[in-house]
Amino acid sequence: MPSMIGEQDPSVSEHRVQLLLWYDQHKRSLPWRDINNPWATWVSEIMLQQTRVTSVLEYFDRFMTRFPHPKSLAEAEWDEVASLWAGLGYYSRARNLWKGAKQVVERHNGEMPSDPKSVRALSGIGPYTAGAILSIAFGQEAAIVDGNVIRVFSRLYQIDKDIQSKDTQKILWALAEDWVKGERPGDLNQALMELGATVCTPKVPMCLFCPMQRACLAYQKGEPLNYPVKLKKKKKRPIETYLSLILQKKALGLNSAGFQYAVFQRGAEGLLAGLWTLPMMTYSKPKIDPQVFEYNIFFGGGSALSTVAKERKPEQIKHAFTHKEWHVWPLLIDISEQSTEYIQELESYLALSFGDIHWHSVHELDQLALGGPSLKAFIRSGIPLKARRGAGR
Repeated sequence: MPSMIGEQDPSVSEHRVQLLLWYDQHKRSLPWRDINNPWATWVSEIMLQQTRVTSVLEYFDRFMTRFPHPKSLAEAEWDEVASLWAGLGYYSRARNLWKGAKQVVERHNGEMPSDPKSVRALSGIGPYTAGAILSIAFGQEAAIVDGNVIRVFSRLYQIDKDIQSKDTQKILWALAEDWVKGERPGDLNQALMELGATVCTPKVPMCLFCPMQRACLAYQKGEPLNYPVKLKKKKKRPIETYLSLILQKKALGLNSAGFQYAVFQRGAEGLLAGLWTLPMMTYSKPKIDPQVFEYNIFFGGGSALSTVAKERKPEQIKHAFTHKEWHVWPLLIDISEQSTEYIQELESYLALSFGDIHWHSVHELDQLALGGPSLKAFIRSGIPLKARRGAGR
């Protein structure tokens, strides 16, 4: 595709030289850079999807230490994988990475493939991730288009069309394919992303420090904040309201201390797949007295299991997913004084809806991959679990 820059500006090849010089001088030192490890590139790119670099830094080294190659991840149990991923969110990424590692072992004897068709055939790898792996790890002229690249190109070329349209996406990919041709394609792709992440930022672009300043059409017209163009308004996420039951009982045994809490493991599909969570019940239009909160827990047959009254209403927590938002009312219920028969009956009732209930101490819960809404509910209720990204106090 021919350059869209003004006639007096240098060609794309000259811009590449300027950008790479800037990258060599200003790139951030990140643990997945300059190590020539396709597996590390794959892991880092999956972690970085919809996640800030600063957050990924907390997880990458620990994950790579435990899983230094695809075979080590392929042989791991999902619970361990999820526990090391806990806090990064979007757990389908971790599950696809786990599946992809198994495919690398089965199809390629544990060695990362380098041909585009084989890379794209791995679970969870789309055009962007494939381009990153092929260019960064194998030096191939494979293009990438992510949010940072979209912003850089939109301003550089003053693309005044909706970036979410198929036609604009074709233009952006064509530009990326044009730019990646030449020496150091992997560094070129990283330079474009680095420029978008550190200089050509969404709200406060630092145009005076940009190596593309003289060529940038949006800068020349003083309109960098007008790009990228998004015509479609973001739909408001629907809200679902739940009651989260924090069932607490005293730990048994002479050497036991403190309490245990009931959790269950979600299935392999859907939201929070494979994570450990509290029992949660749909709670439409909650009526909460300013002074006393009451809620009846029922058996399937309709008879009241218990009536819970609290001196003050519980505090609502919120947890946003990509396409919906949960509002959760955590309800702490101490059943330590109840009979063994009562507890067994309660477990049987809950198992019908949630599966096998497991009782864990605070220390044990800290080792589990708890879903974000449940971790927030525990912490909000005063249970001393470790806070983490996305589920703080």
